[in-house]
Amino acid sequence: MPNILEFLDFLSFLQGTLGIAVVLITAAIIFVVRDWRLSLLALAIQYLVVGFLSSGAIPAYMAFMKAVVGLFVTLMLYIAARQVNWGNLPTDVSPEEAVQIKQDRLIRLGPYMLPIDTPFRLLLGIAIGLLVVAISHRALLQLPIVSADMNIASIGLTAYGLVGMSLTTEPFKAGLGLLMFMTGFELFYSSLEQSAAMLVMLAKLNLILTLAISYLVQSRQAYRQLFD
Repeated sequence: MPNILEFLDFLSFLQGTLGIAVVLITAAIIFVVRDWRLSLLALAIQYLVVGFLSSGAIPAYMAFMKAVVGLFVTLMLYIAARQVNWGNLPTDVSPEEAVQIKQDRLIRLGPYMLPIDTPFRLLLGIAIGLLVVAISHRALLQLPIVSADMNIASIGLTAYGLVGMSLTTEPFKAGLGLLMFMTGFELFYSSLEQSAAMLVMLAKLNLILTLAISYLVQSRQAYRQLFD
């Protein structure tokens, strides 16, 4: 059975341009897409790839633990999302009651009906990605003691996270933005501080934030909150 070092060595191809591309694509998916299932899948992939990227700056066991903590975060959000029917209407709501429930405004895009803000989010997400790639190589924006690849990933995650939080009042999507911001900050800070104590503190912070997000998601989707 392969150990952690052999496993990370097998996936070393994710430490370069491909890994950066995956991180930015998953961040864009989380930013643009309203589907909770797809967002959680993108989040899980993002945590795994960020763990592999981190292995170039911190010890392998710490990078592995960062990926494991990320998967625990995703699992906690998955359980919370399942409990509120993925943000959809509760199964016991009658047609008469459903008329009173606040619904998202939809727009037709070909054969699909999408939330009205999806085209705006798509264009903004592409613009953020292009801007991050364009400015991350400038000397003034090069983070200290951080490789070029880590610099792009860190700036990209913090940018998508901050803008994502500012565009929604929905706890689930805002929470994903907050977690992406934290991941971008950790990529930078892990290059400065590589102690196990700091790893444990950041892991605890992520888990506490996830518990708070899960609570807010369930409170927002509670039956009485769905009505005017």
